[in-house]
Amino acid sequence: MQTIAIDGLFNVRATSPTEPWLVRTGAPENVTAAGVRALRDLGVTTIVDLREPSEAGARSHDIPVQQAGIYGAEPPASGRLEDIYTLMLRERGGALTAAVALIADSEGAALVHCTAGKDRTGLVVALARLAAGDSADAIVDDYVLSAEHVRPVREPAVRDLVLALPETERAEALRLHLDSPREAIVHALAIIDELGGAGAYLARHGLTDAQLTRLRHKNEDAR
Repeated sequence: MQTIAIDGLFNVRATSPTEPWLVRTGAPENVTAAGVRALRDLGVTTIVDLREPSEAGARSHDIPVQQAGIYGAEPPASGRLEDIYTLMLRERGGALTAAVALIADSEGAALVHCTAGKDRTGLVVALARLAAGDSADAIVDDYVLSAEHVRPVREPAVRDLVLALPETERAEALRLHLDSPREAIVHALAIIDELGGAGAYLARHGLTDAQLTRLRHKNEDAR
């Protein structure tokens, strides 16, 4: 995926700078009117919001939004990144798959986001792209780009949050909220492989053959 600039968004990448089938970003509450026009010009017809209802702010756009909360509860404030990815993949497969299905069913490009656009977004994008035929190396290379874009935007709020935690939890909490280390996504991809690969994992949790085919066609058409 390629880094692109959309006014009012951060941590934005797309499968193509001009005609993507998938766009990923951090929370879009601050997107400007110019940013909305740019998204429409890219062909974005659906926004897939992976956050819980309590996390969402007021919308400043009129692009249709599909809610697809991944955790089903308040997101964790602390914890080891790899452990949280393990929990999502092993216990929230239905929610992850529902989000991928929305990407498959989107008439045009789908924009996927959570708060920072790296963890919930990272797993959903990884599953969608793997199922569509992209390589694990491409997933890793994309994932590691998030930290440099997330940290300048999220660090002040995250440091306030972390100060409220016991000192023994603070280092892992900072890594959880601000970093996108290679070893974390490699760990997640290993779990996906252990569970049969992205296609089998998604099918087991409800993705249809038609939706899987649409993902592959979206990716092939963009090449």
